[in-house]
Amino acid sequence: MAISQTVYRADRSYAWNYGHAPALPRVRRIPSAPPGRLFDRDITSRLGIAAGPLLNAKWIAGYARLGYDVLTYATVTSAFRPAYPLPNIRLVESREQAAVALRRPHMNGAVTLAVSLGMPSMEPDVWRKDVRRAKDALSQGQLLIVSVAGALPPGGDPESLIADYARCAGWAVEAGADAIEVHLNVPDPFAEHVQMIFENVPLSAQILYRVRTTISEPIVAKVGMFRSPRLLHETATKLAPWTNGFVLVHGVLRRVVDEEGKAAFDGAGRDLADVVGADTFAVCARQVEEMLAWRKAGAWDRAVLGVGGITSTGRALHLLREGADVALVATAALVDPQFSITFRTAAAAERSAGAPAPVPANGAARPARARATSSRDARSQSRRSKRGAPRRRTKHAVR
Repeated sequence: MAISQTVYRADRSYAWNYGHAPALPRVRRIPSAPPGRLFDRDITSRLGIAAGPLLNAKWIAGYARLGYDVLTYATVTSAFRPAYPLPNIRLVESREQAAVALRRPHMNGAVTLAVSLGMPSMEPDVWRKDVRRAKDALSQGQLLIVSVAGALPPGGDPESLIADYARCAGWAVEAGADAIEVHLNVPDPFAEHVQMIFENVPLSAQILYRVRTTISEPIVAKVGMFRSPRLLHETATKLAPWTNGFVLVHGVLRRVVDEEGKAAFDGAGRDLADVVGADTFAVCARQVEEMLAWRKAGAWDRAVLGVGGITSTGRALHLLREGADVALVATAALVDPQFSITFRTAAAAERSAGAPAPVPANGAARPARARATSSRDARSQSRRSKRGAPRRRTKHAVR
């Protein structure tokens, strides 16, 4: 399958794709699937779409009709942000030193993409109205998550960034969001060395605390690739009091080159891009499983929304069997919008064959301490770990 045949037109700009939602197939009868429960709400199935593919309400409405039941509105910010110029998406193969852009897809049909869009967002007046339309397009048993990120004004301090996250979350809830994804897998503007905000635990805790005390709807923290199991455990333990769950891992940040070793994306700051799709599943699933292991050990009780390289029904069902509350796809939904039909059929067959249903955390409950603790307590708790992690033999090395 050529990349131009994906639902998102990689040969057209982000603005063009935003204004031209795909004409997705209409399925007369959507197969039933084993239901689930997330944030103390019943959901028709435990399959959804991660932040990224669903650019606006029209995209969400089309995929909702196909039986994706947890739908994430692409990340929005408090001001208009354009996308990077073309190209924005390249077919790649993940190799030892870098991801290498391909001229044609693998013969086996596996699709891995490098995405270099920046973090585009419409103006708040535009996306707030559009979120309401997206919410109105959903049916009972479907849930709308809106992904938000803060923006730092010129000369701004951490407080201004924290306040902006909370402002966007409040707007999204007012527009009809059922839950908020707090996007922490973005560059930390205050770090001396390159790192993401989720790696700055004190700042992450303060952002989540401010959002948590601004809205009453559930929030999930979107994190990225951890350097070790210990860091994953320590970060999740410190952030758990302020969130209802975690979303991980959307993709792997890698250097992307063409077959001659030249940068695959033109422009300053675009040598690194998010690699998503088939080749990322092994490393992303390992981190999801690590998070689930700590939850099973009683470290905390929060929902885990697994994402990253879920390009087959087998991969989705594997994460759900491991205990993930929901499996979120992205690349799979762009390549085959009817992936949901295949998944529902396979999930129903597995259940009828007698496979035990896992007991997810649901992410509904938060301890009273988390609701009542002051901002000072949030900062204090974010600086210390309640307990160390046991030794693990495996570290999450990313090639």
